[in-house]
Amino acid sequence: MAVEFTGALTDKLPGWTFKASKPRDGLVYNEFEGYYPDKGGKLSSAPIKIGVRPAGTFFRIKFEARAPERSYWGVDYFDADGKLLPDYYGVIHAGPRADHEFIIYAMGMVDTIRVFFQSSRGIEAWNLSVQPATAAEAALWCDKLYGTLPPVNFRPPADSFRLLPRTAGALRSGKPWRVVMLGDSIIQDTFHSLFEALVKRAFPKSNLDYISSVRGSTGCWFYRRPENFKAYVADQKPDLLIIGGISNYHAGEKPVNTAAILEVAGRAKKELGCEVLILTAALSLDTRGKDVSPRKWSLETDAVTGKQNDWERLYPGAAKLAVPVWDMTTPCYSWLYASGKPYEFYSRDQVHSGERGKQIIGRVLFSYFLTADSQ
Repeated sequence: MAVEFTGALTDKLPGWTFKASKPRDGLVYNEFEGYYPDKGGKLSSAPIKIGVRPAGTFFRIKFEARAPERSYWGVDYFDADGKLLPDYYGVIHAGPRADHEFIIYAMGMVDTIRVFFQSSRGIEAWNLSVQPATAAEAALWCDKLYGTLPPVNFRPPADSFRLLPRTAGALRSGKPWRVVMLGDSIIQDTFHSLFEALVKRAFPKSNLDYISSVRGSTGCWFYRRPENFKAYVADQKPDLLIIGGISNYHAGEKPVNTAAILEVAGRAKKELGCEVLILTAALSLDTRGKDVSPRKWSLETDAVTGKQNDWERLYPGAAKLAVPVWDMTTPCYSWLYASGKPYEFYSRDQVHSGERGKQIIGRVLFSYFLTADSQ
């Protein structure tokens, strides 16, 4: 499958559409992002059929673009029945006409995609192409982008997979294994970091099928409800359930929300028989304030990030369930504070990562996966 649209990309092309934004009090709603500041009108491509596949695969997307301000591009995914699935959001930094090349991951249930461009002041784009890519090519694309960033200085505990023996075994043996990632738009950024390609390169026999099961601005206070647990967890049939994001503490008090995380984790282990992994909050909001000079980060002095975690209750509660907790917060924010880069460098908006920030999240998660070799 390879598709190409030549020349200027506009709603005059067959099948292409433009949808003007309709913000309410400056905000718009996206099912997989939640309520966020308006990003402007949205130009969407004609439907591109890729066909439902047994497992997720990679696609290379190329286009030229010129943006008067930080603008956006992305992919809307649809299943064979036309149902909208969790999307991909990326960033195009302000600048003259230039070539852009990205690789995306599409779940096996994806049948059709639409590439979109979005801007408040009118991004221009030309010559879009979409073609299959291999996991090896996706890993090399990650390497190239990561090579332009300050590196992550992090080594995870060697026993990170101690409580995930079946997943570690699947990584080495090639046994089919469904990895369901549950959470909010930050888990969606994690999913689209292409860490999947890095894992495949490190474990070439592995046969992992990754599923994004997300709802914008949503945590386990929502997923614990029986009907939502069924739809977002049980129906996805995980072999490994990964719980994460920054929205688990958006509703109610910390003890109640931590209990909700542990309830979802415990039910998944008991009722579904799957392994469960909990991730603490990954890179999102820039909590440095106006001073972006390189310095050391600590949770004790970062009040904003502290609100997204409850380690005093989460770690011992997870230990009782024999569920591992991987700390994404410390390596991600240690990188940010040491980077000396403004938030526009890594992000696509005030909350979410662009392709650069996603690479940081992906490298941290991948470093944990590497420890499966020691189990």
